Amino acid sequence: MAHVPSGALDSDLLIATIDEFYTTTDEQRRHEIDIILCRFKSDYECVQTVGACMRIINQEKCSPNVRYFGAVALYDVIKVRSEECVANQTLQMSVKTFLIDSLTSGAYVQSTSILNKLSAALALFSLYCVPDLWMTPVEDLTQLLATTPEILLKVLSDMAAEFAHVVMPLTQRSKLKTKLHEFSENIIQILAVVLRGGDTSSITKQAAVECVEQWLRLPGICLDAWTQVLSDVLGAVVQDCTALASILDIIAENDEFHRYSMLIINICQYICVNVSQKIEEELREDATSEEITALVAATCNVAEKSIPTLVECAVQGGNSELVIQMSRVMQVLANLQGQYPLDEMVSDLPSSYFISLRCEVMQTSRSGSTVNDQLRNEFSQIYAEILDVAIRKLRYPSIEIWLSWSLYDREIFDAYRKTRSDASYDSYNFSALDTLNYLNQKLEEATNNGDVNTSEACLFQWECVANYLGESDYTPILKCLELCASSSFYASTSSPTLDLDSDRRGGTLMGVLYALSHLIQEHDQAKELECALIPVILSYVSPNVPSVRQAIETLQKFTEDRSESLDIVGDQVSTRCYEFFNASSASDSDRLAALKCIGYVLSRKPPSETMKIVGQILSHQNINEAGIDEEIRHRRYAFQINIFSTLFASLSSRKGIESTEEEPTIVQLLKEAIPVFEALCCGDENGVNKKNSGSLIQEVCKAVRSALISLPERYIASFFPFVVSLLNTALFVSESVVAACGLAKSTVLQCGSLVGVDMANAFSHWVKTAEQHMESSQLDEYLQLIHQVVKKNWKMIRKFEEPSMSAFLSAIKICSFIIINSSVPTEVRSASQVLAALSTYATSHDDAAMKTVFAENGPTLLRAVFGRIQSELMRPTVEALADILYFYFKEFTTETRALISAEPYGSSALITAMFREIGNLRNFKQQTIRFNLAAVRDPGSI
Repeated sequence: MAHVPSGALDSDLLIATIDEFYTTTDEQRRHEIDIILCRFKSDYECVQTVGACMRIINQEKCSPNVRYFGAVALYDVIKVRSEECVANQTLQMSVKTFLIDSLTSGAYVQSTSILNKLSAALALFSLYCVPDLWMTPVEDLTQLLATTPEILLKVLSDMAAEFAHVVMPLTQRSKLKTKLHEFSENIIQILAVVLRGGDTSSITKQAAVECVEQWLRLPGICLDAWTQVLSDVLGAVVQDCTALASILDIIAENDEFHRYSMLIINICQYICVNVSQKIEEELREDATSEEITALVAATCNVAEKSIPTLVECAVQGGNSELVIQMSRVMQVLANLQGQYPLDEMVSDLPSSYFISLRCEVMQTSRSGSTVNDQLRNEFSQIYAEILDVAIRKLRYPSIEIWLSWSLYDREIFDAYRKTRSDASYDSYNFSALDTLNYLNQKLEEATNNGDVNTSEACLFQWECVANYLGESDYTPILKCLELCASSSFYASTSSPTLDLDSDRRGGTLMGVLYALSHLIQEHDQAKELECALIPVILSYVSPNVPSVRQAIETLQKFTEDRSESLDIVGDQVSTRCYEFFNASSASDSDRLAALKCIGYVLSRKPPSETMKIVGQILSHQNINEAGIDEEIRHRRYAFQINIFSTLFASLSSRKGIESTEEEPTIVQLLKEAIPVFEALCCGDENGVNKKNSGSLIQEVCKAVRSALISLPERYIASFFPFVVSLLNTALFVSESVVAACGLAKSTVLQCGSLVGVDMANAFSHWVKTAEQHMESSQLDEYLQLIHQVVKKNWKMIRKFEEPSMSAFLSAIKICSFIIINSSVPTEVRSASQVLAALSTYATSHDDAAMKTVFAENGPTLLRAVFGRIQSELMRPTVEALADILYFYFKEFTTETRALISAEPYGSSALITAMFREIGNLRNFKQQTIRFNLAAVRDPGSI
């Protein structure tokens, strides 16, 4: 079989090998030849390789594949072995002459693909020769290739394009870029002649346009200098969607574009007159083609980048006509007819223009410049028309059409609605009252006509603007609420499931009411408004409503303040929510959310009456039903705990309405719950299986924490023993550690000042027990508990010497163990922060006992910290360890110096520098960080 020898280069054998590569069907052989041909480009002397490429390209008897390979290989050699090509003057001239001849006299025998590659090779070669070896390539090539202007333009275009592929030192590359910028003056003159020539062929003009595109993409090109050519280019490509889109994109993405006001004005005028007409023509033919989408996107891109200049001209220059014209063009695009995404896919593209325009106008007004009323009115009208069409375009199709769409099209439409969600807010900023009144008008019309989907679209626009409304908007808001409270918006639950359209509208309605809730609750007629709206919300609280969770969340928003309206509609809330709570088909999370609303209602009732109702709720939980398996029983226990947790969170009374004659409901409820919780935590033959108790204990901890937060302060101490008993178990059951630590943190904060020494003893017990669980995977949770107590309850705990010292001694031992042994970054960080906090408080409070404990544990602790600081650590860990070292360096300087000096790197210059900074913590930390970085990256530099 043919192969390329390793000695002299045989051109005939090379040609045969290339032919075999393109004709063989043996994949293994093709792979072998590919390796040989790749070596051909690098293994021979550059003169031999280049000469072979030239001979291959010039041999007419060779197949097109072989000649094309020669052109590609020549390009690759110039690219990879550029220094060799230009260093040999003879070879340099040979390559230059060959490429120019091939593109002139030899052009008629070469295929387009070969000519393109030769053009790229000549362009690349010229770049490596500039400026030292070829001072004026553009002028020379213009003279040499003048008879074939399309080839000349191709080479000039490739000079700009190939700059990205040039590999050379940065300084040389910078010089080359500077020279190319100088060459652009000649390029501009050449292009001007070509584009303005009356008899210039379409092929040549197309080449000129491509040349402009490439040169405008050149980094750092001065866009202003190309202004005279751009008008010719834009005129030449006005009928070519692809080229027009490309030019507009290049202009918009140029970093200098925003600086040239006249260029921006000229481009915008061109868009308003020419591009808009072309877009209109193309959209009539095919609104979904990729070409028109690209052109619209490019047009919108330019328009958006032009906004600051257009607004400035309108406000300061008094010329508002252009910004209005441009906005009208964008408005036409945004309001294209057709059901998105089936009929058209471009109407969302101008949305960013209108958002940016609104922001710019608002910013201009805030900066003190006056936007005249006439311009505002024009903008108001434009945004109003966009809003009008947005309501129709964002309307969901009928259920039959919707279900006929693919899942992908449905997702596209939902995403499209989000991109157009600014229509109402944009319009509101220019004409607040008119916008809201118009939305009410459209909502009322749709409601009267029974058009569910149009009314949903109106509500969607209300929802989009609702969060931005204020008291000045009460009049249209009240009108909207009046419409929403009408019977038309009640959910009909006569059928097994609410239909899709009504459910979707219900979800949007809940969103509107939720967003307006703060304004409703602050209104003078809040009571009347809530009494009118809550029944509407309740109509959606049903297992038959898919969007029921949104309804319950909105109901919570209206009931959580426990306002006076609950005295009127509270029974309706309780009844409907209780029915939902008892619906087995509803999810547990939704049932509990509904129960929370019941709790808010009951919190306004006397405790005795409330407890009767709560007793009825609890009595229906048939946990120990005969015949059920352990898994179902476990789930029912968990649900009952969550019932208590939900009621604890919602039954607390607002200040001012708490009864003083009876124990608060939450106190009575907690007393009822404690026996249940104790049984669950201990486990017995009638209760839950002990092996499943861990997850239930976790839920109990969450519930008790909820109760503890809501309990009146005077009752907290009485429940403290139960909480401590629970934590003594829960803190050391692996499944419940996280929840138990959360409860423990709340317990210390809530109970510490009330129970004093009992709290200190309990905390000491927890930390000492944690010391016995140092192999636990949840050790970091214990450390965070200790850290919070040190940070927030130091004074309270330290009032009691014996338990606090016992606790902190165990904490130091735990932290030392972790710093020495742990490979978990978060554990090391937490341990370091605990020790840092302890040492800091010992110093700031001049706590002699704590200092003594640190001194006694100094050798072990110092060696642990000093060893760990030499490993890779998170920045917070390094800073915490620095605090510990600073404490020892400052408080026990002599002892620390002696101990550290005996450790590896303990006598280094960085350690000496650290000792010099014991009077400045900030500088000491910086030196510690440097020591850590040096130890990790380059131990030899310490």
